[in-house]
Amino acid sequence: MAIDLSTVPLVTANVASRQAIAILLNPMKCLPSDNGLPRDWRGLAHLLEFNGEVVSLLTSHSDPTTHIFTILEKNQKDISIKGFQTMMEQMDRWDVIDDTEVLLQKDAERYLEHQQRAQVSADPIDEGDREILTLGDVYRLKQGLGTQYYDAFLLYADEDIDFVNEMIDKLETEYKLKLCLKDRDLVAGTEFEHEAVMKLITERCNRLLIIVTPNFLNSSANKFFLNYTQALSIEKQQRKIIPCIYKNCELPVQLKYIFKLDYNRKGFFDFWGKVRDSVKAPNFDAISSTARIGNSSNITQETIEVKDILPNKHSDLYSVTQKVNEETSKYSQHENCENYKSEAIAKVSDTKTLNVSSKKNKTLLRWDKITSNWKTKQTKQCDQLTTEEIIENLPSINNLDSLDLSSSTHMFENKKKNLFSKFTKKKKIALKT
Repeated sequence: MAIDLSTVPLVTANVASRQAIAILLNPMKCLPSDNGLPRDWRGLAHLLEFNGEVVSLLTSHSDPTTHIFTILEKNQKDISIKGFQTMMEQMDRWDVIDDTEVLLQKDAERYLEHQQRAQVSADPIDEGDREILTLGDVYRLKQGLGTQYYDAFLLYADEDIDFVNEMIDKLETEYKLKLCLKDRDLVAGTEFEHEAVMKLITERCNRLLIIVTPNFLNSSANKFFLNYTQALSIEKQQRKIIPCIYKNCELPVQLKYIFKLDYNRKGFFDFWGKVRDSVKAPNFDAISSTARIGNSSNITQETIEVKDILPNKHSDLYSVTQKVNEETSKYSQHENCENYKSEAIAKVSDTKTLNVSSKKNKTLLRWDKITSNWKTKQTKQCDQLTTEEIIENLPSINNLDSLDLSSSTHMFENKKKNLFSKFTKKKKIALKT
């Protein structure tokens, strides 16, 4: 890629480039150029418009060309590499251009790389840096997501790495589980490695999957994490530890009373399927929310059905009242508005009468059902069904509406009078005696 050297300052030339230019310009040249300029460092000083004081100082200097670069850096003169090559052309020093072209080209590339790198700045460390424990946290936080959670933290001995790779391939690749491994996922720079692992087991990992071998039990760090997780499971009352026996060994007390998955067990024992089902934690919140939604839908449906089944006893009255209001408003401007209102009121009274009659009909039905066994007895004579009256003088249902309670009231009044007369007679006889 061609680089525009007019945009690259001359002071960006490194030490090697400056030394190469100094070697070519420091020796004094007797013959001037065609335009009368000296063909050494003096011609360069003249084109850079240095005054006599600076030129006399350069004359006494052992390396005048290198000192010219120092003066340019102090004065911050905007002299580009392209401008320097143009000055060499004016001085007829084509040899300097040819010998330093490659060096100056590399200096220009390096300068542009630094320019591009300077445009990108690192993000400052914020308070969320304390929550970054794994590489998954780094990638998720860059995308604006939360910290990474895992299905299980895999704890193993370094000597069992072959079986660990098999388990990772099986669980992560085939069963799509998310495992956390200390050597693979933990970021560097944590102050205390054990503290980071404990925080992951406590807050980020649903299970602790351990590969039980003699080498595993010989590790004091693995025993510490096992004891810590057991205490955590007792405190939270959770199924936290899933032991997988890869090689037979004497189990510690912590694992003797826990159901274990034996890799070497034969028969119908599906080791990898049990590991998958044991690690995968069901989302009880989602299950409970689904159940609540289902129950609420059932309750709503039942409520609708009940509303459809149960009659609204006020519906008839409300509809009739609404019709009365409509008819009243319809004929409000009519001259005989009072007549229409009276007709509407009559309709309402008829409706109330219908409701009362419906209540009476219900009462009659109940009375008919109760007295049906009292009034009649069915007998079969000569292959014919006949009925005999058992209770006489029982009022019929048809005449139930016409029953009059005035007779019973009259009888009560007569009894009261007779009782009062007897009492007064006895009192008079007692007074005479």
